[in-house]
Amino acid sequence: MESAKKQSKESGEQELTSGIRILMEKNRLTACLDCGKCSAVCPMVRVYGEYVHNRGTRSIVERLSFDPEGLADETLWYCLACRECTFFCPSGVDFQNFMMGFRDLMITHGHKEYAHFCSQCGAYLMPKRQLEVLKTTMNGTADLLFECPNCKKNRHGAVLFKLSSKGRSFTLQT
Repeated sequence: MESAKKQSKESGEQELTSGIRILMEKNRLTACLDCGKCSAVCPMVRVYGEYVHNRGTRSIVERLSFDPEGLADETLWYCLACRECTFFCPSGVDFQNFMMGFRDLMITHGHKEYAHFCSQCGAYLMPKRQLEVLKTTMNGTADLLFECPNCKKNRHGAVLFKLSSKGRSFTLQT
């Protein structure tokens, strides 16, 4: 029984590593020139208030290139997926797409400790670290961060439907 669990875990880790390598190739991470443009335009310093090299795009690309198994920590969940690095990359590295795929892969393989999910349907929303930053800046509207767009739409749509069935109109008057 223990042997089967160990084999299953090893198989899952190999599948995760293989998935990471496929994402790296698909999004051209291996084409990185180490020019530093991605680090220069990254807004993480403004958002988190400090520069930490290990959280930066270049560092993540370097670490993944040499040790893709070693990134089960929170480092990859700091990226804002804003697309700035991708836009300015002269090599065509699509880091934003890689990050989104990487996070999906991590969640699929049970690494959910750094992810924040919709309180209604359980869909992935954002990294927990980003949630914490947003909660401190959204004066009174932080509750909007706990549901995915579909659940918000369904909840608000149900209220509007209930009101419209009582004869209330919601058309704009011009």
